[in-house]
Amino acid sequence: MTTFFDAFISYGRADSKAFAQTLQARLTQQGFNVWFDFNDIPLAVDFQNQIDDGIEKASHFLFIIAPHSVNSPYCLKEIELAVKLNKRIIPILHVMDISQETWQQRNPNSTESEWQAYKEKGLHESYQNMHPTIRKLNWVYFQEGINDFDASLTDLVKLLRSHTDYVQQHTDLLVKALEWERNQKQHSWLLIGEERQQAEAWLKIRFKDEQPPCLPTDLHCEYITESIKNANNLMTQVIIAYSDEDKATMEKIRRSLRRESITVWTNTTDIKTGEAFEEAIKRGIEQADNLVYLISPDAVNSTYCQQELDLAVSLHKRIIPVLVRETPVEQIPLALQGLQYIDLTDNVKEEDYHLDESQLLRILHQDEAYYREHKILLTKALKWKEQYENPTILLRGYNLRSAEAWLKVAQKRTHHLPIALQEEYITESLRQPPLESLDVFISYSRADSDLARKLNDALQMQGKTTWFDQESIASGSDFKHEIQAGIKACDNFLFILSPRSVNSPYCKDEVEYAASLSKRFVTILHQPVNSADLHPELAKTQWIDFNQNQREFNANFNQLVRALETDREHVHLHSKWSHRALEWQQQDKSEDLLLRGNELAIAQDWLQETNKTKKKPSATELQNAFIQASLAVQEAHLRQEESRRKRELKQARRIIIVSVTALIGLMGLTGLAVFQLQESEKRMAGQIDALSRFSQILVKSNLKLDALIEGIRAGALLKESNLKKSNPENLEIEQRIYQTLQTVIYEDRFRERNRLTGHENLVRSVVFSPDGKTIASASGDKTVRLWNLEDLTLDVLMHRACDWVGDYLKYNAPESDQALCDDVKQ
Repeated sequence: MTTFFDAFISYGRADSKAFAQTLQARLTQQGFNVWFDFNDIPLAVDFQNQIDDGIEKASHFLFIIAPHSVNSPYCLKEIELAVKLNKRIIPILHVMDISQETWQQRNPNSTESEWQAYKEKGLHESYQNMHPTIRKLNWVYFQEGINDFDASLTDLVKLLRSHTDYVQQHTDLLVKALEWERNQKQHSWLLIGEERQQAEAWLKIRFKDEQPPCLPTDLHCEYITESIKNANNLMTQVIIAYSDEDKATMEKIRRSLRRESITVWTNTTDIKTGEAFEEAIKRGIEQADNLVYLISPDAVNSTYCQQELDLAVSLHKRIIPVLVRETPVEQIPLALQGLQYIDLTDNVKEEDYHLDESQLLRILHQDEAYYREHKILLTKALKWKEQYENPTILLRGYNLRSAEAWLKVAQKRTHHLPIALQEEYITESLRQPPLESLDVFISYSRADSDLARKLNDALQMQGKTTWFDQESIASGSDFKHEIQAGIKACDNFLFILSPRSVNSPYCKDEVEYAASLSKRFVTILHQPVNSADLHPELAKTQWIDFNQNQREFNANFNQLVRALETDREHVHLHSKWSHRALEWQQQDKSEDLLLRGNELAIAQDWLQETNKTKKKPSATELQNAFIQASLAVQEAHLRQEESRRKRELKQARRIIIVSVTALIGLMGLTGLAVFQLQESEKRMAGQIDALSRFSQILVKSNLKLDALIEGIRAGALLKESNLKKSNPENLEIEQRIYQTLQTVIYEDRFRERNRLTGHENLVRSVVFSPDGKTIASASGDKTVRLWNLEDLTLDVLMHRACDWVGDYLKYNAPESDQALCDDVKQ
């Protein structure tokens, strides 16, 4: 853990050792932690490194003014480091000059001439050789015999306690920035989450009515803006196009922009090792709000600068020209000639530059939100195209509504309109159907929004559909309702662990609601947490540590993807049945919302497999109740259908018997007999027609085996009745029977339970006798029945029907369907 100090004391031992010791002791009594070389330098270590480290980690640099300290090369090094680090420097006047007597006591063998030479160099007093920074600051007076020590100490303590937060943050951020610099400016050392947000806010602090206690260094500004850039997936507000000859001016402008928290892309800092130069420049322009173009004779003759300008123009980027060296007007690119530029060539004093700097900042802040949205939508649209129009990258929810509103405004502008790709991307997003389910819900603290946003983008690039509040909730929405709806719709509940999230009441509510739905939890460790603070649902889940692999995002992200892919189908069905069960419960358990047919079969298999293998997440009580209720209703429906089928079949047989009896009884008659025979044929045709239509109804009711049997019965009756095929109505009946059989056998590939009619409840088990001739069936009606397989009534009926089907196919069906009869027999 880093130890910080409130103050570092720099002094000259010959004049101020005792005073420095007293001052350090009195400040310690006041509660300050003071770095003092006699106390804070261990033995056998590099003395200068320890001093440098102490200055870096101290909020205030106290310089005790005395001839010895002012003229000491060691003290000079300390002052220069404090100035370089923009430390808050507080000069303390202890000794203005020393007398010849004091000098003689320290140098007993020295002569008068040596004293005079000593004086001529100004070594006997403090002002002549004083560092200019120390000279221009107000001093705190602690001269012995002149100033009251306690009164001066009171003034010093008051000064040390002014602007404490600002000065301490300066030191804390400086130490972090130095660590980042010493580690080759790797991304893993940048600020994240709440720390980054606090640093950005600190950098924007301005002191209007007083001088700031200290100023951010260029390293501060670079470190914080690079952290902001990293949090925004390397997107920036400005890219600077310039020639190598104008590099110094580019650096100056970049420092000015960074001081104002503006992120900047340049080819000196933002091209990754091994990355193609032109591709990197292209990416930088695409992901920037503005292009600042430094006009000079070298720039207008540069092929690279021209390519950068052309790309920016094609993407409708805002271009801000800055004239850095006199350039003939006719040489300036056409794209710049109609633009008002900022002129740095007339700068004489530093104040002149500051005026131009203010103008540049003013332009950048104009319509800032519009150009930021232009960039974000362009970046997303380009990714969408690069990913072969991956639908998971399309806009949804609040983001889509926001983009649609932006597009309506943008299309009315005269400059920097949306490009065709942006319009296509938004239009395609509006066309997509609403998603019933999503892959991942992201739960996080606002302090960790940088990582959450990065995870959301990366998951979408992997083809995962996500629920992310920054994309899914519009302002003014019922926040809690939207969150719960998002959790219900998602297969996985992804939680980002950090001190803020585990102690957030909002995150706690999300965790408990997800747990109530038995959602699968996937947790990632973003920042170290106290295990005692973890919610029980989070504590029992193995997390993925995003701090390992030197915080390399892609390496850790791959582990997350593997976790999400595990048992993916099981988790998806868990969400599906949970959603359906909740809807059923909310609608007073309406039978209309129960599962049927293939859906019910899939749900039943899923439930049995889940309970058998104890997969996680396990089935909830509501899911169990929902699926069991669906099964019960289906079984009741099957019993009703079976009963109805028996009644209709009995009625049909009665009509056929009556018709045939009437036909036989009237065979001996002549004219009346013929008439009655015709009537009988009509009744027979009507009965067969009724059976054929009934079989079609059974197909639509998903009772495929019943439909097949009734279709076969109708076909057999049609064959036996010898109805005239010349009659169009009879031909229509024949075609309907054929279509039913074709649908059931070839198109639907039905799956049905075998049925043994006679029981009054469902058959629970069936066994064959050893000789295979008898079946024993046990039913829910508490009876056991024996079935003799030698009863071939149904078999005979089937063969007769197949004979009819064969005859029909022979004369009516195409050759490709000749196998239908064989399939029926099988």
